[in-house]
Amino acid sequence: MIRSNFIKIIGVVILLQFLSGWKASAQSDQNNAQEKTEREEKIDATDFPLIALPVVQQIGRARKKVDYYKETDGVNLSYEAKLKYRRKRYSIEFDQKGVLEDVEIEIKNSEVPRVLRQQISNRLDTIARRFRIEKVQQQYRSNERSLTDLIKLMDDNKPDAYELIVAFKDQRKIYRKEMLFDPKGRLIQQRDIKRLEYDFLLF
Repeated sequence: MIRSNFIKIIGVVILLQFLSGWKASAQSDQNNAQEKTEREEKIDATDFPLIALPVVQQIGRARKKVDYYKETDGVNLSYEAKLKYRRKRYSIEFDQKGVLEDVEIEIKNSEVPRVLRQQISNRLDTIARRFRIEKVQQQYRSNERSLTDLIKLMDDNKPDAYELIVAFKDQRKIYRKEMLFDPKGRLIQQRDIKRLEYDFLLF
């Protein structure tokens, strides 16, 4: 009887180990399937969505120098036009069908309104005592607005949000985040981004 019960217990243990290993393997496969690698490829204007070209010209005030890109993460496809206007870098993003999604304009951190800049700084200080803002972009979302209304918002300097690339240093560890703040200084979303080789020069 003792021997029979012992064999049953061993069988249960082996079964549980098998099920546990199968679950972990399945979870690992699922995670791997969800991993996406973003890739950006420069393309000719002829390969850009035709309906998007007039939008680029209107937002960029008919700039002659425009770079066109196709982006994919392995699942989704999007397009982006990059140009300079009045010494500022513009990034105009479209979905796969050529529908405008948003416009991002790179600005200096000093151009962010003073009160908002302080609110953002206070929020960053709660993450790490040492940080460096590397890039700031105003974000103007399409949100089914007319192109005329969207351009007016840009002319009036009234963005929907501010996108920041921030490097943090905490206990000798340096890491970066892409962070999105609304005009009232509230953090909307954030994500980790890759470390660069020259991080040791930052602090």
